[in-house]
Amino acid sequence: MPITDIAVITHDLPRAISFYTEKLGLTLAHRMEGFADFRGLGIALAVWEADHLRATTGIPASTGGHGPAAMIAVRLGAPSEVDQRFDELRRTGVEFHAPPKDYPWNARCVYFIGPDSELWELYAWYDGGEPGAVDTGDRPTSEPL
Repeated sequence: MPITDIAVITHDLPRAISFYTEKLGLTLAHRMEGFADFRGLGIALAVWEADHLRATTGIPASTGGHGPAAMIAVRLGAPSEVDQRFDELRRTGVEFHAPPKDYPWNARCVYFIGPDSELWELYAWYDGGEPGAVDTGDRPTSEPL
């Protein structure tokens, strides 16, 4: 299970986008309500608004010490793999927030909290790929980092 994405939970998405693009020189790859991710680190760095994460997944997240402030995401090859890994990890004692489910961003996802309160996401895209792609003109948005 290679780590494919790191997500930072924020309360100010425009400020975060400005920081990562203007100060760190990353390229904005996807921008949707409450979410953005960037190219330029060898993995995807994502920023997810705490309120949007809570509203869409039911997971209480905040940057004020009352929930996870970072998320480690593992992209799997197919939605069925999310269910398979859920079953495998649950058998080892991993406690999940809820069973895998489909989300409006065209992915099947499941979430659990790690030992240091980090949020983990296992996800896979459905046919049609990733919504919210930003056309940067430099390469296809479906190309891996």
